[in-house]
Amino acid sequence: MQFLKNIFIFFVSPVIVLTFFSFSNIKKETFDLEKSELSIVTSLVDSSTVQKIVKKHYFVDEPIKASLISVGINDMYLVETQEQKYILRLSRADKYITLTNTEFQFELEWLEYLFQHQVPVSYPIRRLDNELYGLIQAPEGPRYVTLFSYAKGTTDINTEQAYILGKALAQLHIISDNFTTPLNRAHLDIDHLVIHNSQQIKSFLKNIDEQKCVLLDEVVKELMSQFSVLEIDKLNYGIIAGDIHGYNQYFTNDNNLTMFDFEFCAFGYRIFDIATFKWRRGSENQELWNSFLEGYQSIRKLNDAENIAIDLFVKARHLWWMALKVSLSESKHKLDAKFWENAFSLIDNSN
Repeated sequence: MQFLKNIFIFFVSPVIVLTFFSFSNIKKETFDLEKSELSIVTSLVDSSTVQKIVKKHYFVDEPIKASLISVGINDMYLVETQEQKYILRLSRADKYITLTNTEFQFELEWLEYLFQHQVPVSYPIRRLDNELYGLIQAPEGPRYVTLFSYAKGTTDINTEQAYILGKALAQLHIISDNFTTPLNRAHLDIDHLVIHNSQQIKSFLKNIDEQKCVLLDEVVKELMSQFSVLEIDKLNYGIIAGDIHGYNQYFTNDNNLTMFDFEFCAFGYRIFDIATFKWRRGSENQELWNSFLEGYQSIRKLNDAENIAIDLFVKARHLWWMALKVSLSESKHKLDAKFWENAFSLIDNSN
């Protein structure tokens, strides 16, 4: 048998078709994925398939053009018609495992509610069957499909816009207090943010760097000690956005704001959302942080306990981020010694 020069793999759910090209002939083989030894983390769906999904399930004008714009925790596609633009979010298959249908539905119904109450968010577009999401059967398993309104602008932000973003987050928190649903969503309490996440990090580090495990234990012990004297019952609790770090929003030149990427929404302490901005964008620019906090408090004034808690929740957010990194199988090879040195130094420097 002659040497095979090129191998092309096509993913066709639920069957994988492998086409082998040799010098003299072409041989095609098909086999059932369930009997295969292949383990697929995530597949990449062709843009033409996205076009077909939108055409079949949504009331949008034709012609429809779709293009892949980012690959990550979700694969994001820009969907364009002659008159409108949309964003299609194709969630990872592991989200179907970690989130129930009702938990996934929670995010979408909540976003729809926020939009209806003039909170500037990218909102889900209902399908022809009036559902907020669909499923596709990918080689690695079912994947949620959601079409969202398009956010105009860029992530560039000045102090005036940081003030507007802070106001919008406070508005989101207040409006969310009136959102009622029988659907469930996770609770990001102190035990989850600190204990659960640190255990997940340790399970990754224990066979790699014992010294970092010891350091992590010290960080957690000190953090839990500080939380123990905090007046937790005075911290406002409710639905939180989960990821308002300063890059999940677009501003236009005339300061029109759209917030997006709410897949980490949960029930939790509102101060976590505020600390998340300080952890990322606020740590890069003190003036942005000051303006953001001022904007937030122009709508909802923080009490003394919440002001004290901000820096504690900055550390809790960082632990959350570290745990997220170790949970993503395709990123684990990037978590080298340099990554961990930087990650732990950021915890120490967040005081």
